[in-house]
Amino acid sequence: MASIDHPINIQGLNKSFWVKTTQDANPHVTGWFASSLRKRILRQKLYAVKDVSFTIGDSELFGLLGPNGAGKTTLIKMLCTLLWPTDGTALINGYDIRKQPRQVRASTGTVLDVDMGWYGRLSCRQNLAFYAQISGFSPSQVHSRVDEALRTVGLRERADERYQKLSSGMRRKLDVARALLPDPPVLLLDEPTVGMDPHSGRNLRQFIKQELCREQGRSILLTTHNMFEAEQICDRVAIMHKGKIIAIDAPERVKNFVKSDTTIIVVAGNVPPRLVDDIAKLDEVISIRSRPISAFPNSLRIETQVRNPSVSATISHIVAKSGGLLYLVRFEEPTLEDALVKLTGEQ
Repeated sequence: MASIDHPINIQGLNKSFWVKTTQDANPHVTGWFASSLRKRILRQKLYAVKDVSFTIGDSELFGLLGPNGAGKTTLIKMLCTLLWPTDGTALINGYDIRKQPRQVRASTGTVLDVDMGWYGRLSCRQNLAFYAQISGFSPSQVHSRVDEALRTVGLRERADERYQKLSSGMRRKLDVARALLPDPPVLLLDEPTVGMDPHSGRNLRQFIKQELCREQGRSILLTTHNMFEAEQICDRVAIMHKGKIIAIDAPERVKNFVKSDTTIIVVAGNVPPRLVDDIAKLDEVISIRSRPISAFPNSLRIETQVRNPSVSATISHIVAKSGGLLYLVRFEEPTLEDALVKLTGEQ
C-alpha cells in the first residue's frame, strides 16, 4: 500500500453503554409498595467516547492524556477492533475499523494490560512463537519474526529466559515485542511504562521515541498518566475528559492554555508570623501556600500564583520590610499537568 499521510484517521467516533440503575422509593410511601419501587430498574445511556475526531500523521508520536475514566482505553480498544463503535469510524493505515477489521488488525500492534496473556513457564522466544503461529505466520516465518522482534526491543540475550523470571521492565518490552510481530505501521500503546522503575521507564521511552518512531517510521498513539513522559516524547497531545477531546496540540502549546497564571517561588528566612497573610492580600495574588524548610530554622518556601509576574518586586519588598531574609525568588512555568488539571477541573 502507498504511503498514507494520516495512518490514524478518527472520524466522529462514539461508544455508548447502557447501564442499569435502581430508583429510590418515595420517602413518603411505606410498606410493600415502597419496596416494589426500590426494585424498579432504569436504563441509562452513558458515553465512554463521544464524537472524537483527530488524525495522527506518518511517523508521529501522539499522546492521549486524561484522568481515569476519560475514555482513553475504550478509544484504543475500538481502534484495534476489540470494541465495536456505536457511531462513527476510524481508518487505520487506510482500512476502516468497521468494514475491514481483519486488515486493521494486520496493520496494528497493540499493547494493553500488563501481564496479559503470557505463560510464565515458557521462555520469551516460546511465548512469542506461540503468538506468531496463532497470528497466521507460516512455520518458516515464525523464527525470523520472533528473532527480529526480540532484537528490536533488546531482549535477544534474554530470549530463552522464562517469562516469570523477567523484571517488570523486560515484561513490558516483551509486550512491545509481541505488538511488533506483524511489523505493523501503527502502534497503539496503552500506558506502556506503567509499573516500571524510573530507569526502565526512561529506557523504554527513549526506545519508543527514537527506535520505533524516528528510525522505523511507525505512527504511535500512546496513553499515559505520566505528564513528564508526554512532555518528553510526544509530538502532539490530546486531553480527553468524559469521553470528549477538550484540547489538542503540541505539548508547549497546550501548556499555554494556563500560561496567563504565573507561579512565583519565594524562599525566605527569619520569617515573621504575618508574612504569608501580607502577601496574600495583594490584588495580583490568586492563591498562596507555604511550607517550612527543615534545613533552615524559621524559613519558608512560599508558592504564589499571580496574575502578573511583575508583582514579584512587591513581594520581595514585603519580605525585606518585614525583616525577613530573601534567599530566592524564581518564576515557575506551567506544566502539562497544570493544563490537564485546569482544563478537566479535576485535582
